[in-house]
Amino acid sequence: MFGSIPVWEMLVLVIVVVATLSLGTPQPEKNEQALEVTAISGTMTLTSRTSMNAFGLQDFKIGPLATINLSVHPIQSQGCMQCESIPTGFHINGDVTITQLIDAAGRSGRVEGTLNITYLRESSSSHHIVREWFNIDWDAGPASAHWVVMLYHSPAKWSPSQDFSSTFLETPFGFESRTGPYTFFSPLTDSTREIEGCLPGGFSCSKATQRDYSMIANFTEPRTPNMITHPENWNLVNVTETSELEPESMGGVRELLSLESKVTLSQTWAPEINASLTAMGAWDINVSNTPNFSPMTSLFQALGLPSISYDVPGGTWVEAEYSQYNTGFIMDERGNLILTLQHLN
Repeated sequence: MFGSIPVWEMLVLVIVVVATLSLGTPQPEKNEQALEVTAISGTMTLTSRTSMNAFGLQDFKIGPLATINLSVHPIQSQGCMQCESIPTGFHINGDVTITQLIDAAGRSGRVEGTLNITYLRESSSSHHIVREWFNIDWDAGPASAHWVVMLYHSPAKWSPSQDFSSTFLETPFGFESRTGPYTFFSPLTDSTREIEGCLPGGFSCSKATQRDYSMIANFTEPRTPNMITHPENWNLVNVTETSELEPESMGGVRELLSLESKVTLSQTWAPEINASLTAMGAWDINVSNTPNFSPMTSLFQALGLPSISYDVPGGTWVEAEYSQYNTGFIMDERGNLILTLQHLN
């Protein structure tokens, strides 16, 4: 049994993949338009428990090999009635094969899956990031998971520039990261780069040792974005009755937050108005003791992509379970919906 995937561990997978893509983007000369990534292929040794859990491999020993073959295309959404600007982003799609799996009994195995990631961001008139959307679909039999995430930034978040001189050190052989997990990339051709480095959380990888991953990224001239339907808005619904059972599906996220006493709600937010609620719990957030999330920020700065970072505000953390999916979300002190997580069962 491969088990389900906690949302923040799944987001680490997105961070690893997208950060790798972003590190490989050739930087443009002055007055030239930047190339954009179109494909990535290579191998990744899962040397940390976090990277194992991200693929639903909780019951296997650390160290299997993931072979990745992904394509990337720019996208923009249509149908957002409340957006200041047209949301834009990218779609990542491809195959991931994990071999050299060893379970506790010493038996070997493999997993073949398909990864689909959709990322969108909405920018303000001053080019700050207002909202971000992730749709993460990992289709791999018993290890499958599907998460939908929305982040609302208030105030809007600054978007780093594409200049990575402060993040990476130029060497005679290429560029290497100044801080954080070691990352190195160098050009093979004008439109191809080789990328290698270490995963976060691994202890056996460094500049002087064998790398956790080695990949080739291909680039092309900017393309016309594919149009997609904008993610649906959540709905404010009245809470008429709930089960006395406490929700369990988002317990991993709950442990990351500093929560105080439970609260009772007469209204809540849901992806569907008529969804059948089976369990719900709500807690006040202690902002002073809750960490802000900003994993691998320097890696995303390589492409000027917004780093996956979030400042948890004061308000209420709510978990709700339904027959076909589970949700977790944060409402600020005025009841505005500012973070949503949806896990499809």
